[in-house]
Amino acid sequence: MTNYQPELQATAKDMDELKRVLTAGADAVFVGHQQFGNRVAGDFTLEEIEAATNFAKPLNKKVYVMVNAIYHNDHLRDLPEYLTALQTMGVDGIVAGDQAIFQIIQDLAFDLPLIWNPATLSTNYQTLNFWHRRGATRAALSNELRLDASIEIKAKVDCLIDIQVHGMSCIFQSKRKLVKNYYDHIERDYEPEVKRFIKEDRKSETHYPIFEDMNGTHIMSTSDLMMIDHLDEILAGQIDGLKIEGILKSTDYNEQIVAIYREAIDTCLEDKAAYQMKKARFKQAIFNIQPKDRQLDTGFYFKEQIY
Repeated sequence: MTNYQPELQATAKDMDELKRVLTAGADAVFVGHQQFGNRVAGDFTLEEIEAATNFAKPLNKKVYVMVNAIYHNDHLRDLPEYLTALQTMGVDGIVAGDQAIFQIIQDLAFDLPLIWNPATLSTNYQTLNFWHRRGATRAALSNELRLDASIEIKAKVDCLIDIQVHGMSCIFQSKRKLVKNYYDHIERDYEPEVKRFIKEDRKSETHYPIFEDMNGTHIMSTSDLMMIDHLDEILAGQIDGLKIEGILKSTDYNEQIVAIYREAIDTCLEDKAAYQMKKARFKQAIFNIQPKDRQLDTGFYFKEQIY
């Protein structure tokens, strides 16, 4: 694996977090604005995206812009102008989950690298080869896949493959404003910027982070994914991108998580035996900073997950 160097990816909610996760060791960072992106960690204006790109390029780092909303006709009026601005400022790629993006890019004759991320639909190599032939340069696999299935897909596709290795996952999305509707129903004031939780009575320690944006309601997993002690299997499978999802986490936490994964990945690539000796320490370092109300597990990678 001498020429193999996976891309450590992270999210950023603002310029401060972007600078800190890149400095901590991330190779690429995801930003966006809720007008065009689903579940963005924070709203970046076009001016901020340009500033982020200008900061990252001298460091040989990448900035990807999330334009992965499910588009309705009203989105399409402003989307070409938005993509034109991204093309002009030279972002390293866009993340899309709606097929309309392919047609718009073709109509505009743009060469924006496209990361295909249709959430639950990215589950087999034939589908990904189909979209690669139509312009996708990378693809993010569904979080519902087992690790062996992800590695099999990687071996049978021609585009770069990304998977999530840490953080919470979205388990439900609705275009409806479910939280606002609920607050209206119980006649309570609604503050959309406040993070909220749904809690099951039968599981006193179980809660679902839930928030709304311009694209509707998003309910997240009850636990956080952690694959720090399975990096040897992931790297042996030649996975191209390892993503840390930092949404709804503090900048301090995300910065430290990136640094831990950076060291673990570099150690594993350089000396697998050293990684085996150190991975318990990497895992403990994460447990030490993990929020007490968020358990850690391996998601669907080795078993059928039950939310």
